[in-house]
Amino acid sequence: MSAREKDKVEDPGLHERIDQMLTEARMILPGAQALLGFQLAIVISQSFDRLAPAVKSIHGAALLLVALSIVLLMAPAAYHRMVYAGEDSESFLRIGGRFVTSSTIPLALGLAADVYVACTKIFGSDLAAAAAGLAVLALLTGLWHALPLALRRQKPGAERRARERSLAA
Repeated sequence: MSAREKDKVEDPGLHERIDQMLTEARMILPGAQALLGFQLAIVISQSFDRLAPAVKSIHGAALLLVALSIVLLMAPAAYHRMVYAGEDSESFLRIGGRFVTSSTIPLALGLAADVYVACTKIFGSDLAAAAAGLAVLALLTGLWHALPLALRRQKPGAERRARERSLAA
């Protein structure tokens, strides 16, 4: 197999790309929902009452961020069903993809904030907790956004194909 054949990218059909996008949302959603459940349960625990008010506020912000992530993950299915009547469309793929991609931003922020909250209890140090939270945020942002964008730019013709798809819609 030549190097050119190895790098060849097949262009899946619109239906398959939409199915992949919705599957991605379905894969992320249970984890985000489980995290939200734990975040809600922690609020009623006795140890939560002993946290500093600022740390409680950070946990509250994290809870809202994870809830926003869940809303963004569920939106594509509702749009597909209600706006597009289940029909495939490039514009739906573009909108749904933006929802799913955008959902990882508040999810990463919420996870990092709750790592900070947990680490204030573990380390007893705001500085160590902040370092842990920022490390988690950097890791998630790097793996979920920076690395994929860098790899996409290295892929021959990727920008051209993305531009063609957006112009066609």
